[in-house]
Amino acid sequence: MAKPDGQFRVVFTARDYEKAVDFYRRGLELPLDHDWDYAPDDRGTVLLAGGGLIEIFGTDSDATYVPPRGVSLLIEVEDVDRWHRLAVERGLKVVQPPQDFPWGQRILRLEDPDGIMESLFTPIPAPNSVD
Repeated sequence: MAKPDGQFRVVFTARDYEKAVDFYRRGLELPLDHDWDYAPDDRGTVLLAGGGLIEIFGTDSDATYVPPRGVSLLIEVEDVDRWHRLAVERGLKVVQPPQDFPWGQRILRLEDPDGIMESLFTPIPAPNSVD
């Protein structure tokens, strides 16, 4: 059983390590937890993402790159419309502009350099919800 106060990390190996780190650090402004660069085949970055962590590894030069599949991340932000404007300004790949969903979220969908879907959302009142 997972520890209630333990860490949660999403970990993936990037095709282009620098592009992936730039997407999350500059594009999404996720703060750095820590990183390492011991050798060309031994480097990584851990970023803070709400209550979890995103850990990015560089591709081992001897390994065959396998793109992540079926992975998507949902990150809560204060103003999803502001993030849409920033994403466009920063040249991030917008898959879906902000849209309201009946479960009470306004969601912007982006795609990172490795094809991972990033959904940024802001809570909104759900239709027919009782506050």
